[in-house]
Amino acid sequence: MTPEDYPEFHEAWIDSHAKSSSNQTPSDRVVSSVFDDLVDYPLSAVKLALGYHARQSRFAPTPHDVVVLLESGNKRLSADEAWAMMPKDEFDTVVWTQEMAEAYNIAYELIVDGDKIAARMAFKGAYERLCAEAVMMQRPVKWTPCIGYDKTKIETALQKSVLAGRITQERANKYLPAPVESGLIAGLISGKVTELPANNENLRARWGELGQALADGLRKRAEQDRQRVIEAEEKRFAFEQKKQDMLDRVGAKPQVAQH
Repeated sequence: MTPEDYPEFHEAWIDSHAKSSSNQTPSDRVVSSVFDDLVDYPLSAVKLALGYHARQSRFAPTPHDVVVLLESGNKRLSADEAWAMMPKDEFDTVVWTQEMAEAYNIAYELIVDGDKIAARMAFKGAYERLCAEAVMMQRPVKWTPCIGYDKTKIETALQKSVLAGRITQERANKYLPAPVESGLIAGLISGKVTELPANNENLRARWGELGQALADGLRKRAEQDRQRVIEAEEKRFAFEQKKQDMLDRVGAKPQVAQH
C-alpha cells in the first residue's frame, strides 16, 4: 500500500471492527500502526482478506489474521518437496514455479556431473533464498509447464498438476501432443488397408482419387530423389575424371636435366 491508500484502509479497518462481535472502534493511532504492519500488501488484497474474515469469524481481525489469509493463497512447496519434483533429464516433463526453475538452473551442472548430494544442497539453498525473496516482494506463485522430449510422459505430468490445482485443464490441453491420425488418411499414407463405408459410392470414389493422388505424389518424390542421386554421382565422376586428367598432365611433363 501507499500513503495515499491510508484513508481507504482506515475506513475498511474501522468497518471490519464495527461488524465484529466487539463492535469497537480502534483509535487512529492503532489503525496507523496496523497500516504500517500491512503496508507491504496491496490495498485490494487487504480489503478482500478483511471481507473474507468477516464472513468466517465473529471476532475483530488482527494484523496476524490478515497476513495468514493473504499468505494462504501464496503457498510454496518446501525445498525437499520441490527437489523431489525436479526432472532427471531433458526427457522428463515438469510443472514448476519460477523459484524451482531458477534453483534447478543453479544446480544443473552438478546434476549433469552426477553429484546428487552437492546438487541437492545447491538446489535447496538457492530455492529457499529465492522463495524468501518472492514472499518479501509479494510475488504470487506461478506454475509453468516445462515440456520434455519424451511425449509419453507429458500427459501424466500435466494431469498430476491439474489434480493438484496448479494449472487448469484448459492450459494443460495446450501442451498435450497432437493425437496421431488413425483414420482413412493415415491408412492411405501408410499404405495400410482401410475399410471404407460400403454404402457410399461417392465417398469411396473420392477416397480412391485421394489415394491415387498420394501414390502419384510418392512416386514423383521417389523419382526426384533418384534423379538427385544420379546427378550427384555424375558430378562426382566428372570431378574425379578432371582430377585424374590433371595428374596425368603433371606426370607427362619432361624432366629438367640435372647438371
